[in-house]
Amino acid sequence: MLELRPILSALWRHKISALLIAVQLGLTLAIVGNATVVIQERMDTIARPTGVAVEDIVTANFMPIPKDYDRMEAFRLDLDMMRQLPGVVAATVSRAPLAGGGSSAGFHTKPNQEIGATNSATFRVDEHFIDALGMRLVAGRNFTANEIREIGRESTWQPDTTVITQQLADKLFAGGEALGKSIYYGGGDHPMEIVGIVERNLGPWPNSPIAGNSIFLPMIMDTQWFDYIIRAEPGQRDAVAKLLQEKLAERDPRRVVDVKTLEEQLNRSYAGDNTMITVLSGVVGLLTFIVALGIVGLTVFWITQRQKQIGVRRALGATRTAISRYFLLENLLIAASGIAIGVAAAQIFNHFLASEFDQPALPLSTTLTCALILLGVSLAAALVPALRAANISPATATRSV
Repeated sequence: MLELRPILSALWRHKISALLIAVQLGLTLAIVGNATVVIQERMDTIARPTGVAVEDIVTANFMPIPKDYDRMEAFRLDLDMMRQLPGVVAATVSRAPLAGGGSSAGFHTKPNQEIGATNSATFRVDEHFIDALGMRLVAGRNFTANEIREIGRESTWQPDTTVITQQLADKLFAGGEALGKSIYYGGGDHPMEIVGIVERNLGPWPNSPIAGNSIFLPMIMDTQWFDYIIRAEPGQRDAVAKLLQEKLAERDPRRVVDVKTLEEQLNRSYAGDNTMITVLSGVVGLLTFIVALGIVGLTVFWITQRQKQIGVRRALGATRTAISRYFLLENLLIAASGIAIGVAAAQIFNHFLASEFDQPALPLSTTLTCALILLGVSLAAALVPALRAANISPATATRSV
């Protein structure tokens, strides 16, 4: 390349401005690469299968006005009424998954253990729960009506059977079959036989480290913390939600009824993730734009300073393509230097974030992809000024030579 030597000479004469652009590119790559990893992680989290029919489910609860209100009787009457409504597939009472409210506990595979518990979200359910959530039973059976116990808030009763998620089964019995095995609550010695395994349920907190570890206990508790969970026929969710609001208030006006869709509650659970994606995407776009703007400004400045030299080259027979190629190659050298700095900075920055803030590791493939994109943006930013330089008239540029 005959052009390489004069390009290097020109860059050395303007080394400060060239270095600033290279450093800017390097820092941008370091930030963009790590931001991309966070964005991808959040998008993967949101895109995970929930294991439940989110689009078809409506939840409802009520706040009674009388202090001596009989919730258990209300549960029975409300559920009988809701299961008869048109468009309703199944209805149950428990805590709705994905909505941010619930309880958790530690479970062991042997009695009287005090350490090494596997933590799991716990749901108190009846025999309609699996159908009401649209979960898929992959092994064993559902609860029977005879296994369901109504308990008070202070009860210490523990069931003899349980249903768990496949993820929890794999963690409790690694490499073994969980169906038919017994597990134990806390440090207790009361065995609960695993009679069924459902494919998936993320539990109440989809962003929690225990998301996917869920256990279902055959009991209905008299508590103010409950949700009616109603699965509607496909396409009937909104109509069922409206009907529920009317029928629940009509059946017993001594309470305030609140009806929501499970999709609304899931979106609220993921609101922080969506905000993070939006903010980081904006940061990535803004930094990329600033880099492109800096390259355009620098290239235009250099072209303005070199109009006479460009005119001389044109007068000596240099083609428009040669002039454009000169400035694009000059920009390519700056961009390549900045990207080399950025690749190293991105990995160092990611190592710090991973150790201090538990950020996922930055794959080299992601860094290189971001590097190629920034390289393309750099060349695209320099293209228009380079084409303008190629159109400088030899007569105009050499008039004072």
